Amino acid sequence: MKNIVALTSSMITGNNSSFKLQLRLIEEHWSKGRFIKEFYSTEVGTVFGHIFTLDDEEFISTINLYFGDNANTTEVCDYLEETFCERNLNRLCKNFVSVSLQSPHFDLIFGVIETKLGKKYREENSIFEHKMFKAPLTVPEKIPVPQGYILGPLQLSCVESVVQQWAKDLELNTSDEAPLNILRSTVVSNIKERPGFGVYKEGEPGLPVAWITMYSGGELGMLHVVKEHRRRKLARILLREMLRVVREALGQEFRTHCFVKLHNTDCQRLLHSEGWIEQPYNNKRMYFHTDYLSKLN
Repeated sequence: MKNIVALTSSMITGNNSSFKLQLRLIEEHWSKGRFIKEFYSTEVGTVFGHIFTLDDEEFISTINLYFGDNANTTEVCDYLEETFCERNLNRLCKNFVSVSLQSPHFDLIFGVIETKLGKKYREENSIFEHKMFKAPLTVPEKIPVPQGYILGPLQLSCVESVVQQWAKDLELNTSDEAPLNILRSTVVSNIKERPGFGVYKEGEPGLPVAWITMYSGGELGMLHVVKEHRRRKLARILLREMLRVVREALGQEFRTHCFVKLHNTDCQRLLHSEGWIEQPYNNKRMYFHTDYLSKLN
């Protein structure tokens, strides 16, 4: 494989919508973190690539992989050997790493990755699996916000509400500030760098009762409605508003996506009812070091 200088979002074709979207966010400066982008081409022109997102200590925390639609299994394995070489394995985040990909070679790719990551996170590493949903081609109509509520941008004053709920979802020990600071860093960057929305009760603008954000990879996430305010279509309102804003800013050809944990059937039903398309071989997996998880619980 030979290294190629650049690949732009406009050059990505086929089923690699998540990779295309992340490239576009970086190009539009919606993602201002530290990234490593590398692209390769085989002798017959098959293109491969990856985007490594680095944390504050310059370790790799997320990996988004790109495989040309015409890639064969030999090419895939050769690329993975180069990408998950000892040098890059030593640069992986100390605590956890998430890997995203879209490819019909899904099982083969993750089989290789799990073997490689076993060296870093042990063979018994904990894995959180997600389903991937791609946004519909059309943007649904706006839904009126119920009386007594206000829809608006998510503010930095909302960080703690989002962090505490996220920590609860992950079953983290909230008395330990170390893992909470990791979550805070992500929430702050999501709010400051990309669109995010909250629903507030009238007269309480700094205390959201529902919210949604966008991660640096382009996926929507953190969608949550406080229990006492459910059954009012607030999640549906937030989802549609985010979809509208992203399409208007980036263009109709950029279809955002989201990852939903396998057990979160309520969210999956919502997405299906909104026309989001569950992807047959697309997924994200988060690998946590066993020692790290024991500190969080």
